[in-house]
Amino acid sequence: MTYRLICLLALTSTVLVGCEREPAAPTPEPVQESTTVIGAEHHALARAFEDEAAPWLRKLVVAAPGFREAVRALLRQPDDNSLDAARNAWTLLYESYNRAWPILATRSVLDPTLTTHLERTDIWPLMPGYVDAMPQWPESGIIYDATVDLDIDSLLAQQDMTDPAEVTVGFQVLELLLFGLPGAPRDALDLTLTEPLPDHQQPEGEQPQHRRRDYLDAISALLLEDLNPLMRPQTPVPAGELAPALLEALSLSRARQNQLDALTDADDPDGGEYLSQRSRTMAMQGMNEAMAAWSDGDSEAGKALADYLLLQGTDQTSTAQDDEPPLQDDAAG
Repeated sequence: MTYRLICLLALTSTVLVGCEREPAAPTPEPVQESTTVIGAEHHALARAFEDEAAPWLRKLVVAAPGFREAVRALLRQPDDNSLDAARNAWTLLYESYNRAWPILATRSVLDPTLTTHLERTDIWPLMPGYVDAMPQWPESGIIYDATVDLDIDSLLAQQDMTDPAEVTVGFQVLELLLFGLPGAPRDALDLTLTEPLPDHQQPEGEQPQHRRRDYLDAISALLLEDLNPLMRPQTPVPAGELAPALLEALSLSRARQNQLDALTDADDPDGGEYLSQRSRTMAMQGMNEAMAAWSDGDSEAGKALADYLLLQGTDQTSTAQDDEPPLQDDAAG
C-alpha cells in the first residue's frame, strides 16, 4: 500500500470518526453540510461497486458449478469430447475469475475469513514436476508418489513444503491436469481407468491414471468450495467501510498485475517456476479489464471512484495504479 493510500485511509478514518462524534444540532451547520456530501460520495461509490460486481458474480455463480460438473462428467466417461468440455469450462471460469478479482479481493478485505479461500484459488508460479510427470522425469510428482494420500487435507499439507512454487491446489494445478504441458498435452487415456493388475504388480489405486483422477476430483471440489463463500450474497456493508476496502483491493490488484508482468518468460516447464502462457495471458487480460473499469473516467465505477478520491484530496490514478500507466500485455495483443 502506497504512502498516499495510507494517508487517504487515515484521512477517511478521521472524517468518519468526526462524523460519529458530531452532536446533533437544531439548525444545519457547515460541518453537517460537508458530512452530507461525504456520505453521498461514499454511497455513490458503494452503488457503483455493486453495479460493477453484479454481472461478474453472476457469471462466477454459473461457471464454478459448471466446471465442477464438467470434471465429474469427464471422470464418468473420459474421452476427447469430455476432456475438451472440461477444458472449456476451466477457461470460462478462469476468465470470469480474473475479471472479478478486484471484487473478490474487496470482499476478502471486508471479511478476513475469506482471505485463505481467495489466496489458494490461484497460486503461481508452480513447479509442474511437483505435481505430475514431465517428459524428462516420467515418474515424478505427487501423482507417482503413492505415499501421498489424495484427499484435501493431505494435498494442503503438501502445499509449500519447502518452496512456494510447490503448488498442489488451485486453477494452475487443474490446468496442468487437464491441459498438460507444452509438447506433452494431456490425453483422455491419462484419466481412463485401467484393468486391475495381478497382485504382484502395481496396485490399481497406485496407477497414475487412477491417482490423476482422484487428484482432479479432489481439487476441483476444493476450488468450488473456496469460490462459494466469495461469490454468495453478503450482508450489506456500510458505505464508509467499503471505500477503504476497495482501495486496498485495487492496490492488491495492481500488485497482482506486476507479479504477472514479471512472469513473462516463465512458460518453460523446465525452468523451475512455471506459469503457462495460456494462464498468464488470460489473467492479464481479465485484470487489465477489471482495473480499467475503475480508472476510466467515463465508466460508472471510474467516475464514482474519481469523485470519491477528489473529495478526499487524492488523485485516482496514483491510488488505483501507483503512478504507472496501465499494463499492456504483449502476448494478449
